[in-house]
Amino acid sequence: MNIDDIKKEFPIFDEKIQNNDLVYLDSANSSQKPKVVIDRINEFYTKQFSNVGRSIHYLAVAATNLYENTRLSVQKYINAKDKNEIVFTKGATEALNLVANTLGQKYLDEGDEILLTELEHHSNYVPWHYLRKSKNIKINFAEINDEGEIPIENIEKMITPKTKVIAVNHLSNVTGAILPIKEITELAHSRGIIVVVDGCQGAPHLKIDVQDLDCDFYAISCHKMYGPTGLGILYGKKKWLEELPPYQGGGGMIKEVKKDRITYGDLPNKYEAGTMATAQVIAFDQSIKFLENIGIENIIKHEKRIN
Repeated sequence: MNIDDIKKEFPIFDEKIQNNDLVYLDSANSSQKPKVVIDRINEFYTKQFSNVGRSIHYLAVAATNLYENTRLSVQKYINAKDKNEIVFTKGATEALNLVANTLGQKYLDEGDEILLTELEHHSNYVPWHYLRKSKNIKINFAEINDEGEIPIENIEKMITPKTKVIAVNHLSNVTGAILPIKEITELAHSRGIIVVVDGCQGAPHLKIDVQDLDCDFYAISCHKMYGPTGLGILYGKKKWLEELPPYQGGGGMIKEVKKDRITYGDLPNKYEAGTMATAQVIAFDQSIKFLENIGIENIIKHEKRIN
C-alpha cells in the first residue's frame, strides 16, 4: 500500500493552506472525500437524478436500482444476513436515536436500566437520557480503567436484573480503546439483554462482521468512511426491525393509507420515511469500493505502524 498514491485520490490535498501543504489529522471527526465519491455525486445530479421508490419512469427505476445496489454493498461489507437489515438514516446519531426511541416505546418501562460506558460519544448517551426523563429509566455506566479501556469485567459487574439494554461504542474516539463486542454480546444475550453498538469509529478502522459480533444493532457514520455527509446506516437484526414501531411517519414508509387506518411498508422502507439522501447513498457505494480496494487489513497494518 503506497500512502502517497492513496493521498493523490483526494483532491483537497492539491490545495494550499496559507502557502503550505495541507496536513489533515481530523479524520476521527470527519474524513476527507476521494475523487471517486465527489465525481459520483456530480454524475448522479447531472445525468441520473430522480427520487427513488415512488415512480416507474426510466430515471426513477434506474435511481432506485442504484440506491438498492448500495444497500447490497453495505450488507456485504458488514456481513449482514439480509439486505433488509440495512436502514439508511441521516447519520449515526439518527440511527441511535431511532433505536432508543423505538425500544423505549415498545420494550422499556419505568425502573428499567440501560448500561452505557464512560467512553460514550454524545450520540450514544443523549438519546438514552431522553428516556431517563420521559420514562424514568435509570442509566448506569461501566467505568474506564487506568489503561483507558473498558474490560468485560467492568461491564459484567454493572449488570442487574433490571438491565434491558447495553449500548456501547466499538472503538473509542477518545482513547482508541476497542471494546470486546462479541464477548459483551455473549454475556448480554445469556441474560436476555439487547446490545446496541455505536460503530462510528469501528466501521472505518476495523473489519466488521455483524453476524460474528451478534449484536442486535450497529450504527455507522458514512462521512467518517470517506463518504458524503448527511448519511448514516443502521444495521438491525430483522426480528427487531420487524417488531419495533416506525421512527418517523411520511411518504415511502407506508403500504396503505385510509382515513381510519395506516399499514406500514415492509423492511427496510418502514424506517426510511420521506425523500432520502439519494445522491449520498449512491455515492457511498464508491466509498465502500474505495475502502475495499485499499483493504481494511492494510488500513489496520498502517495504523499500527504509525501508532
